Amino acid sequence: MNDFKAKIVVVNGGTSGIGKEAVRQFAERGARVHFTGRRKSEGEAIVESLTGQAVFHQVDNTDRNQIASTMEAIIEEEGRVDILFNNAGVLSVGAGPLNRIKEDDWDTLLATNQTAYYLYMKHALNAMQKAKSGVIINNAAILGNDKVNPMLPAYSGTKAAIVAMTQSSALRFAKSGIRVNAISPGPAATDLSIKAYGSQEAFDKAAKDAPRGSYADPAEIVNTVRFLASDEASYVNGTELVVDGGYSLK
Repeated sequence: MNDFKAKIVVVNGGTSGIGKEAVRQFAERGARVHFTGRRKSEGEAIVESLTGQAVFHQVDNTDRNQIASTMEAIIEEEGRVDILFNNAGVLSVGAGPLNRIKEDDWDTLLATNQTAYYLYMKHALNAMQKAKSGVIINNAAILGNDKVNPMLPAYSGTKAAIVAMTQSSALRFAKSGIRVNAISPGPAATDLSIKAYGSQEAFDKAAKDAPRGSYADPAEIVNTVRFLASDEASYVNGTELVVDGGYSLK
């Protein structure tokens, strides 16, 4: 259980769902985890509940200065970043056809789902280059590449951009000892997914039509994140790993 002992892990968006589970799994396996989120009370509660080492940073991902100052503080304190998991995202503001999406909502969507990822990566990559090692995993989505939804063009666009940004960065930094990969999950039992379906009842009903009859538990998604972050994935670079139980094949 100490396969990430002494590793410095940063989780962007770690107060709920997949991010919260990632914080737990990395911390329980020996990592020192720094995680961000907007909700202070929930972040502090997670820290209290863990047996491993975790530090919560209250960050609004639409504020570039908050991201920069937080990453700079983490790097100054720890001296490095070994693993970055870019996870935070919003969906509701990106729902609907493009001609109905408000420009302010578009700006919020891009700031959270794409610009924030770039900023976390920018600071992590600078530190990783100096160390000549590091791993970045970006949370995209099957809606960005493998599954088309006519009601989510804006959200899907941000996720497709994450895949392209991942692959380009993987090529650019491979000789620096840095690996950059993306996961593209299907529906999972998270607040974001449940809200996308409108209710828990609608989510559970839709899940029955999944290939195995249920959607993912967040732990199943994070198991894949943890693999990509590990030395066992040393030759996995620039991939978009679909984690959807076959959902996108339907």
